[in-house]
Amino acid sequence: MEKYSVALIIVTFNRLKTLKRNLEFVRRQKRLPEYVVIVENGSTDGTLEFLESQSELDFLPIGENIGWSGGLDAGMTFAKQKWNPDFFWLMDDDSFPNADVLSTLISKLSVQNEPGIMGLIGCNFKYGMPYVPEPAPNVREVDFVLVDNALISKEVVEKIGNLDPGYFIMAEDYEYCKRAKKYGFKVWLWRDGNELVERLHLGSQLSSRSIIWRGYYHSRNHLLILRDYPSLKDSLGYIHRHGKFILHAVLFGKNKWEVVKFRFMGIWDGLRGIKGKRVDPLTLKRIPLK
Repeated sequence: MEKYSVALIIVTFNRLKTLKRNLEFVRRQKRLPEYVVIVENGSTDGTLEFLESQSELDFLPIGENIGWSGGLDAGMTFAKQKWNPDFFWLMDDDSFPNADVLSTLISKLSVQNEPGIMGLIGCNFKYGMPYVPEPAPNVREVDFVLVDNALISKEVVEKIGNLDPGYFIMAEDYEYCKRAKKYGFKVWLWRDGNELVERLHLGSQLSSRSIIWRGYYHSRNHLLILRDYPSLKDSLGYIHRHGKFILHAVLFGKNKWEVVKFRFMGIWDGLRGIKGKRVDPLTLKRIPLK
């Protein structure tokens, strides 16, 4: 089998215990990545001091929270400049891949005989609504995959660039998949019914106040995508889907009026094409435009 080089990029922020567990799973891979860089988004919980003690890892101290998409952008740029790998393996710090994940991703992507994106969770869209394919014993082309634990060919990154740091968090992978397909690359899903990655989804639980600020970025970023990739069907799907989110918050949600307020803030900023970190996840305060 041809030898490929892989750069693993992990983004972390204030989750030292979770990051340590994540690295345990990375080290158990049957096929280890040649390179690892951890993007440290300004943590205050001892993460930076821990990384300084890990001599086998590269890390990138950002000094502030630039979000998931900003961290991936910084990590991909670092990896390209330092190693120029054949594949980029992207990972959140609260994902724990089993020992076969990297070898499986390389195997499934390399046999396609063309560059692209291979993910483990994905879906197709119909009228803007997501539909997850049933498990199957073969790789399938889809509209979208999560970039968390996805493998991206070097050629894709060279052609279309990194994930957009302006999204901060939420929907950046959807935009990246649409951009890849626009430039002629394929997005594949490997989902055979076996759980290859344990995901904690920290910060997205319904009981967490993160549902407030995440709602802002979710509503805003999907509108940003509609601005760049206009579609009547997707627009109708956006109205239907985000209307349901707002109605559900009103009827059943905790902190309902804050959730609704931040959803409408996101819609307003999305209509105006405003990107970047505009709501602080820790304080929920608006961040002025520079």
